[in-house]
Amino acid sequence: MAAPPIPLTVIGGFLGAGKTTLVNHLLANATKRYGVLVNDFGAINIDAALIAAQDGASIALTNGCVCCSLGEDLGDGLAMLARRDPPPEHVIVEASGVSDPWRIAQLALIETGFTLEPLIVLVDGVGFLDQLADRWVSDTVARQLTFAELVIITKADLTADLGPIRREIARLRPEARVIEAVGGALDPAVLHFAPPPREKPSRFAAEAVHDFPTASWRPSGPLDRIRLRAALEALPKSVLRLKGFCQIGPEGEWYLLQYAAERWAFTRVDGPQAAGFVLIGTPGMPDTAPLFAATQLAAEAPR
Repeated sequence: MAAPPIPLTVIGGFLGAGKTTLVNHLLANATKRYGVLVNDFGAINIDAALIAAQDGASIALTNGCVCCSLGEDLGDGLAMLARRDPPPEHVIVEASGVSDPWRIAQLALIETGFTLEPLIVLVDGVGFLDQLADRWVSDTVARQLTFAELVIITKADLTADLGPIRREIARLRPEARVIEAVGGALDPAVLHFAPPPREKPSRFAAEAVHDFPTASWRPSGPLDRIRLRAALEALPKSVLRLKGFCQIGPEGEWYLLQYAAERWAFTRVDGPQAAGFVLIGTPGMPDTAPLFAATQLAAEAPR
């Protein structure tokens, strides 16, 4: 007797919208076995108490969930999850911040053994309106919403008036359900409902490409906290997203740094980590290496 198909949810949204935060919340509060495929594997900040086993490509959790790196081939990743014993009860794919989540969802539609749940797209309650006004970003943000079936407005607590955001979402995708979330916390039940009729999928529609340049910078040691904050404040708007690990201060404590929509957050992590930042920006993004190089502590400073 054939096994029933595994529900599959694709979560999309622009850089910094909060996709990883939502995935973290679902994993930490799971009441079923989730299998998760993510692009930014190192950004998944799972409580150490939940980790049962870990290798270079996946993390198995004590609650039965597993988190895996998406890699180059979505089909291979889905097949790997389906082969697990026991298999996950629900699979989540986190799309990259500049990809079209519907293209990924179309590939999921033609994979045997899975059934596509409502397509979820997150919008940043702080930066969404500015993104729609940005000539480099607006097309990508609007395209991500084109086939959304559930839109989640994140950082709702940081936005005084959600009315303009809701109106823009309704203009771009009137068919979508719209809810709000703070810190990725929401009831998983809202993710499940009967989706509207969809377009017939195509193999060729699964190709996800973008024209946003990337850059990287690797420090040679700990960074000065004050100078690093000044560097972040000085980043041009052409820098859309920054993620990476670094040591801060003479003590060399390790932090995960995340930056989007001119806001940033430091999260204390256990070290050592692979130090360095990856930046994604618009075609006009300048070389930011000199800016970050100025944040390094002197070589002779104690660590």
